[in-house]
Amino acid sequence: MTKEQINIGILQSAGIAGRIIETALNNPEITDVFTPVIYSKENQNDKNVGSDLKFGNIAAVVVAPGSTTEFSFPGAMMVYAEGSLRFASVSASAEDFSADVAADIVRKAWQMLRRDFMVSMPRIALVIPKESPSQTVDMCKQVVRDLTEQGVYVFGPYPADEYSEDNLLQNFDISLVVGEKELQDLVQTRTSDMRTRFIAGMPMIMTQTDYPATFEFAEDDLDEPANALRQAAYLAIDISANRISYDEAHESPLPKLYHEKRDDSEKVRFAIPKKKAEE
Repeated sequence: MTKEQINIGILQSAGIAGRIIETALNNPEITDVFTPVIYSKENQNDKNVGSDLKFGNIAAVVVAPGSTTEFSFPGAMMVYAEGSLRFASVSASAEDFSADVAADIVRKAWQMLRRDFMVSMPRIALVIPKESPSQTVDMCKQVVRDLTEQGVYVFGPYPADEYSEDNLLQNFDISLVVGEKELQDLVQTRTSDMRTRFIAGMPMIMTQTDYPATFEFAEDDLDEPANALRQAAYLAIDISANRISYDEAHESPLPKLYHEKRDDSEKVRFAIPKKKAEE
């Protein structure tokens, strides 16, 4: 499926979402990039999304601003994405945080970056709330050490306030944040225009905008949510192309003829300044 032929499903709830979609698609260049397929109760095709995905009639799904989706998968991870900046939550609260939770999320993020964003050697930051208990800090340090020994390049833990103030997020392919408040503060203070999200860890490709169904839109100013919808569609297209390329490249890997001695040069090349690493 070429980029010009790709079909992208757009989920639309009742209300102003229809006008936002019309505004977003009112661009002649859109049809050169993808063909939108609108799913809604009004079109009486809202129940066809699953089967259309299964049979390849659409490559991905985008949830329109002000709309909701009934799709839900345990373990899915919401990733805020804007260019090379990406953020996700490790745990909604410090009380639910554990070493197993952190390690599992880091591994999922590692694989997601490789397959969905074509980052060959991802750099992952672990960010924790300011004034976290010493046992939490020690636990995070142990998780970082264990995963690094396994070849997963994760760094930290970084206190959320220092991480933001020092602009360290520019050094990583994704920032995994403990605590929903810390995540939202980081997203809002560093990337005020970040309006696109990717729901990772699902068999399908689904993106959405940061406009919930309860959002009150200004009737005379729909350009911003319309632009967010276009960006979410472009993100879905890129991820679709990346998955195809990644899966083709890893479909039949050649067996190793010999085993090389582990080389730590990659660890050095991807290291960050020692002072920051120790903090």
